[in-house]
Amino acid sequence: MLKETATRLVSSVRSYDFVGRFGGEEFLVTLNNCDPAFGLARAEKIRGTIAGRPVETSGGSVPISMSFGLLLSQGWGCLSVKELLHDVDSALYAAKAAGRNCVKVVAPKELADNPRELASESVWPRR
Repeated sequence: MLKETATRLVSSVRSYDFVGRFGGEEFLVTLNNCDPAFGLARAEKIRGTIAGRPVETSGGSVPISMSFGLLLSQGWGCLSVKELLHDVDSALYAAKAAGRNCVKVVAPKELADNPRELASESVWPRR
């Protein structure tokens, strides 16, 4: 399942984006040069690509889904990688709490309070 998920992720991103495994069943995807609306749209498209068809195994078809925490780097200022990872992890847990197989965005408080380009139900304000 992890190999097929990784294959689908890598085939879903542009050549200059980055996909890596980050923990047990988690992946970290870096989408470069995305404005907020494009970042959210790309995450939703990738999620749909992953969930669009089951994984064929020797035991039969297995449905697959993904929950996404999305961090928009615009407007964050100078935060450490550890802080950014903590914040995007919070968005991931918000996606899982919302029923899974969805995208939640963590944004700086200013963007979260005025999410012009994002669907407001997707925005998870920074602590």
